[in-house]
Amino acid sequence: MPTVHSFFSDAQAELVARVLDRIVPPTGKMPGAGDIAIEYLDRFVGASPQRKRTFSNGLTGIELRAQQSFSGAFASLSGEQQDEVLCQVEADDKGFFDLLVRQTYNGYYTNPRIIEALGLEARGPQPHGYRVEMGNISLMENVQRRGRIYRDG
Repeated sequence: MPTVHSFFSDAQAELVARVLDRIVPPTGKMPGAGDIAIEYLDRFVGASPQRKRTFSNGLTGIELRAQQSFSGAFASLSGEQQDEVLCQVEADDKGFFDLLVRQTYNGYYTNPRIIEALGLEARGPQPHGYRVEMGNISLMENVQRRGRIYRDG
């Protein structure tokens, strides 16, 4: 059953998956970002008209740059050629590229599969996490003696 995306068309989703795998490639037991972060990125982009416009233009820019530089679609290029296209896109549209990379990392490294693969636990640090030492309340004595030094309203 094909995945239904809230923003990306099927062609865009395929392109995005390939781009994400160049940002965080699959290695050993770790899957690439194309398998993990695409749904996160799709929801992130789909939630904002400005991000939709930014990503539509950015993805079009990736394909245009691939055509201009190598006379082919991004998907048909070698890994090195894809990297070169992405470096050119980064230079041409730093805002798009920075947002793409940041959200790729957000979607990838917050995914429970990746957290588990890294040997971490997918849970918050409290209440069963790190022990927080009790503070030294006696350090507050000077503040308490001084009394109230602010005014209402």
